[in-house]
Amino acid sequence: MTGTPDKPMRIGEMLIAVGLLSEDDLNDAAQLAVDLGLPLGKVLVMSGFLTDGQLQAAVQVQSMVKDQILGTEIAAQALKLVASRCLPLEQALREVGWVQRDVMPKNKLGDLLVESGIIVQETLVEALQSSSESGLPLGRILVLTGKLPEALIYACLNAQVLLRDGKISREQAIQGLKAAHRRQMSIEQALIEQGLLRPPSHAKIKLGELFVLSGILTEEDIMNALETGLITEEPLGQVLVKSGQVPRTLLDTALRLQEMVDNGTLGPLNSAEVLRQIYTRGISIAQAVAELGLLKQESHETIRLGELLKLAGFITEVDIQDALRLSLKNNALVGKILLIGGAIDETTLHAALRCQFLLREGFLKEEQAIIALHYCQRMHCSMDEAMVELGWTVPTRTVIEGEAATK
Repeated sequence: MTGTPDKPMRIGEMLIAVGLLSEDDLNDAAQLAVDLGLPLGKVLVMSGFLTDGQLQAAVQVQSMVKDQILGTEIAAQALKLVASRCLPLEQALREVGWVQRDVMPKNKLGDLLVESGIIVQETLVEALQSSSESGLPLGRILVLTGKLPEALIYACLNAQVLLRDGKISREQAIQGLKAAHRRQMSIEQALIEQGLLRPPSHAKIKLGELFVLSGILTEEDIMNALETGLITEEPLGQVLVKSGQVPRTLLDTALRLQEMVDNGTLGPLNSAEVLRQIYTRGISIAQAVAELGLLKQESHETIRLGELLKLAGFITEVDIQDALRLSLKNNALVGKILLIGGAIDETTLHAALRCQFLLREGFLKEEQAIIALHYCQRMHCSMDEAMVELGWTVPTRTVIEGEAATK
């Protein structure tokens, strides 16, 4: 039984290597799996080639070999005992002389999902098997098979990152994931609300968020890259470059923009727009920032409308200041200006105004508001429809202070 850490042996190859299957048996089962649209492992059990216990043992052994917890030769001997004497895998491993090292548990995606009660062990085994057969990451398998929503996988991947960086403990990760699952929120928000993670002192943006908000990559791209990076122990940016999803120069630009957000030079959303301009037009950071007017610059502008009217004697300086104050307070007016200028459409304007009300009244947080606005734009729906589909409960109308609410 051979295999390397870089290219783990697939389940079928492993079962042949230890004599549990013949190549003909595997080929027949593989063809039947394609015809029925079922996972190979399930077909092997249904067809009587394997017992359910043998399949689960093979999946578990493969995972242990991949994590370098178990050597290939010991794995083969243990699987043969499982098959010949119908032993549980744990007993088979003891009988071949394997002793588990006293090491900290690995913070693997599947383990975190099971321990937090989001999926059961049986679902994990089936997904690991499908992942082995298809070569797709475990998280992608769970999403594609409809077992979990993408947002929850993303939350778990972020929990793994926080664990890797030493910002939370394993117990805190489990606690945070339970809350994130129950309340349909990000892992960071769940941890902050429970006092397990300190909120950022100022606005920040993650590298993945920067690429998604700029439209360069999708959330699915980032999720797959995150999972790959956690397995290979590589940072997200390095995975994106190695996979050819972004060039090295663009990654360097994105990292520079992250620094500008961290030091307060740019806002998170502004940084995404700057990156989009750089990517689509091939311009520099300085040019993109200058064109978007995101930094204060000295310039010789032509005379403004208010100044022209004042010089002509039609209005006074007081009139100008009153008009400026009114425009700053009048959100609808600002929105109309953006609408006329083509920056946003009417649906986005209405959604933003509704969203702003919910923010002001404390029914939404800023992070939720941004997610909801993107959802409205993507699904072409109203803010209230988005709230329902995202599972967030907000009031549809206000109750005047002092007035009793009536059914």
